Amino acid sequence: MSLNKSLYVGLAGMNANSVALNVIGDNIANMNTIGYKSGRGIFQEMLGQSLMGSAGPSMVGGGVGLARVEKMFEQGSLLGTGAEWDLAIGGEGFFAMQGEADGVTGTFFTRAGQFTQSKDGYITNPQGLKLIGYPADANGSIQSSAGPIQIDDSPIPPVVTTEVTLGVNLSSTEPTTTFDPANPGAETSSSFQSSVTVYDSLGEAVEVDVYWSKSDTGLWTGHAMVGDLEATPQLDLAFDTNGNLTTDPAESMVSLTKADGTTLDVKFNFAGSTQYAEKQSVTTKLSQNGSQAGTFQNVTVDKDGTVLGTFSNGEEKVLGQVALARFNSDSGLRVMGGGMFASTMQSGSVVLGAPNSNGRGQIMAGALEQSTVDLATEFTNMIIAQRGYQANSRSISTADQLMQELVNLKR
Repeated sequence: MSLNKSLYVGLAGMNANSVALNVIGDNIANMNTIGYKSGRGIFQEMLGQSLMGSAGPSMVGGGVGLARVEKMFEQGSLLGTGAEWDLAIGGEGFFAMQGEADGVTGTFFTRAGQFTQSKDGYITNPQGLKLIGYPADANGSIQSSAGPIQIDDSPIPPVVTTEVTLGVNLSSTEPTTTFDPANPGAETSSSFQSSVTVYDSLGEAVEVDVYWSKSDTGLWTGHAMVGDLEATPQLDLAFDTNGNLTTDPAESMVSLTKADGTTLDVKFNFAGSTQYAEKQSVTTKLSQNGSQAGTFQNVTVDKDGTVLGTFSNGEEKVLGQVALARFNSDSGLRVMGGGMFASTMQSGSVVLGAPNSNGRGQIMAGALEQSTVDLATEFTNMIIAQRGYQANSRSISTADQLMQELVNLKR
């Protein structure tokens, strides 16, 4: 091998270690970048020329080259922020984003979950790309086709009450009473009172009090009242000697008259009511199927990526589901900048799916994944790359001295 070749071998070593220093510097610069995955330079030997010797042919190396810069897709530690749309992935997978990255429009992938809600309701990252997931229909059912998630924060309309489930234990020890609608709460008028709030078609709350009077052994009558207006018909319940309800069917449709004179028809279901000898009567079960109108309050994201909207009436509605992407080879992804990656032939095709399924990680709401850069490792690698650069520069200076000696032979 000529002395000129020695110069180029040293130059190749300096170039490779220089790129390695660039990679280390890039890692250090991004030590606080959310979702950043540290990189490392992969060195490879370069063959030079073949020599024929007494022991047979041999190869003399031509130096070193940087085969590629590889991203290390390790799990970063999670930092709790409490922000509504900060999302982190605990495990495998990437957020899928739609929009423009590095001047290219398409679908890209990231581990950085710093999202906000745009004025149009889309969930976007700082670069304006839209988060992809599975939208929900008006009934809250998740759809199978993926697309940008758009939060529907329109109010929930009121739901008129059509049925009330009211379970009671009316104590068999209570005395008989004669109901007086003018004084329903008096001891001589009723023995027990159950109260429930129902809603009309406009979502207006209607307070209903059911006063229970015992007419005979095992016979009770419920008087539903809205204010001082008694509903019709009355609610008659009968029990056997074991305290079990014998009224069949255990339900009754009543017409409630509101203060403005309008009526609301509601079915009362008393299934499961009893007459046991307790110290006092109690309400054992109470529910109704109506609700007020509700305005949008906030969202929560479950571990499986389900986006739930909470409304002022206490109702929750499924608004969509975040999707996660997986690849056969994460290291085959192309870096696009801004924390974005693009699929390549080396990474394989993207496979979208729900979080916490088929090997995908789970969503951690109110948290962000930190950079995987370890400063101790990077500074150690920096020393090694620096020494490699210095050593290769020394081989160049040594080859230069030998060439100088060769030139001096002419003197």
